[in-house]
Amino acid sequence: MKVVHILPKFDTGGAEKFCVDMCNTLAKDSNNHVTLLVLGTIDDDEILAKQVEPSVTMLSLNKQGKSLKVIYDIYATLKKLSPDVTHTHMRAQAYAALPLILTGIPNIHTIHNLAQKEIGGKVRALYKLLYNQFKFTPVAISDEVLLSMQEEYGRQFQEKIDNGAKALVKSPLFDETKDYFDNLREDSNTKIFVSVGRLSTQKNYLMMIQVFESLLEEGLDVKLLIIGSKTNDSPYAKKCEAAIKSKEKIFLLGERSNIGDYLYNCDAFCLSSIYEGMPISILEAMSAAIPTISTPVGGVVDIIKDGVNGYLSSDVSAESYTKTLKRFLETPVHNPEQTRAIFDEHYSIDRTVKDYTKLYQKVMANEK
Repeated sequence: MKVVHILPKFDTGGAEKFCVDMCNTLAKDSNNHVTLLVLGTIDDDEILAKQVEPSVTMLSLNKQGKSLKVIYDIYATLKKLSPDVTHTHMRAQAYAALPLILTGIPNIHTIHNLAQKEIGGKVRALYKLLYNQFKFTPVAISDEVLLSMQEEYGRQFQEKIDNGAKALVKSPLFDETKDYFDNLREDSNTKIFVSVGRLSTQKNYLMMIQVFESLLEEGLDVKLLIIGSKTNDSPYAKKCEAAIKSKEKIFLLGERSNIGDYLYNCDAFCLSSIYEGMPISILEAMSAAIPTISTPVGGVVDIIKDGVNGYLSSDVSAESYTKTLKRFLETPVHNPEQTRAIFDEHYSIDRTVKDYTKLYQKVMANEK
């Protein structure tokens, strides 16, 4: 089977990470020929690009700005590759729409967030046309995303495949990272929390930082490490940086290639988003058998079993999140075997790829 995944650009977000993991896992089967087509440019130091396996063909169209030339480039590339099926992510489907209609190649599109939040209204109108008139197939990544997809595009769309992630492994930098954590701990009572995500309003990091500052003011022995890009929303990132008073307790680390090392060494993972689809970051934390403290958004409520593999706040407010962190500090969740078992059974990338492969075969058969 020849499959082409299409991304608008490389970034360190969950959708991009999912796409790379999907491509790598699909390519393990020698019967598959997998191409990852990136519309934008690929920087030499791009962390995710370096994770693409040699068995995956990676192409870049070097799209600049809003140039419409990329539409012809997509068409020419698809004609040359002649795939059996295409799989688009985020805004890539908008650019690929006409080439896919002209070539008649089946398309799957994963909706990675609430449909109303992922893209703007004009693009959603285009997607509704594609799904209802041209047999493009939308796929939701969680129950809540499915509901939003049906509200936006039509109740007849039923495809849902739970998000999946590649299990995190320790890197050659693990010992160095462990030493870093050991130096951060005042003593055995210090609890170190890690969060992974862009510094954006969606992730609600300003609230998270303010909550941790309040815990520190109360004298609680906690530290927070935030891993992720600072460049997607510069004004918001600056607000987050300015909110940090306890610079020896709260750290903005920027991007890291060895996230697994950080998660294997922390006490809990934190997520404070105001909306989500089904965060890859939480799935990765589960693969490392780490409990999660999260707001009750999107597919998170399906993943986290309160008191089993983490704690859920009652809402997205600072007050509720503070109470939830204190619950963890008073009664730490520690069920590593059960946490990892939930991941292996429901959220591994291998399970996700099997489900998508069945869907690929279904849409290919419908085109014949």
